Amino acid sequence: MMNTPLTALVLSGGGARAAYQVGVLKALDCLRRDAPGSAGARANPFDIFIGTSAGAINSAALACRADAFSDAVGLLCQVWSNVHAEQVYRTDSLGLMCSGAQWLTVLSLGWVLAHWQRVKPRSLLNNAPLAELVRRLVPMERLPDMLAAGHLHALALTASSYSTGEHVTFYHAREAITPWMRTQRHGVPSQLNHDHLLASSAIPFIFPACHIKHDDYGGWYGDGSMRQSAPLAPAVHLGAQRLLVIGAGRMHEPAIKRASASLLLAWPNA
Repeated sequence: MMNTPLTALVLSGGGARAAYQVGVLKALDCLRRDAPGSAGARANPFDIFIGTSAGAINSAALACRADAFSDAVGLLCQVWSNVHAEQVYRTDSLGLMCSGAQWLTVLSLGWVLAHWQRVKPRSLLNNAPLAELVRRLVPMERLPDMLAAGHLHALALTASSYSTGEHVTFYHAREAITPWMRTQRHGVPSQLNHDHLLASSAIPFIFPACHIKHDDYGGWYGDGSMRQSAPLAPAVHLGAQRLLVIGAGRMHEPAIKRASASLLLAWPNA
């Protein structure tokens, strides 16, 4: 008897537009539950979850509740429908003033004064509320149990290394999978935790980089959307034979931006 092909769900970045991914999944779940013969269907229709940036948070939330896919989708719908700015970064006056004062000091007086500061600005905004939201939304401690019980095959989260400039996919799989190494992109096994989620969603300059502990690939990481030249490759390396890809980027770039880009490209030849 042939083994059932592994199906991967690939969720890209896109900031707040990642909420649209959950809308697609909700519609998919409704269709699946209403389909003939759905009574005997698996609790989770996906074997592999791949996530980048905001999509990493959605992927991890689904993977850690792979034994109840419908409930996981419902929870994500509830969170994304009620999320506000203060749940992502500090919006109180004190928080914004502290961050602004630090940057103003650095930009106006240079690193001469910053050299004596104990706390140098790491980012424009403080994403401590996002870290708290992620810890409540994604029970990473359940991931090993979900893998061991056979509810999923693997979870992979991508981030960009500030030390090497490489794009790294950290994955946790039920079975041993050979790490891969390509030009400027690698896949390495890891015990995934909330730091991987915060690193993958750390927008450069806006949110602080996150330090990931790893014997060979430890260091500071940022948004996984950077340097992502092959977003489908991790799913293939992890054994997927069928893929559902839900993007959250804009389909069409505004004309004014295209014109600006053309002018920049033409400038060296002017």
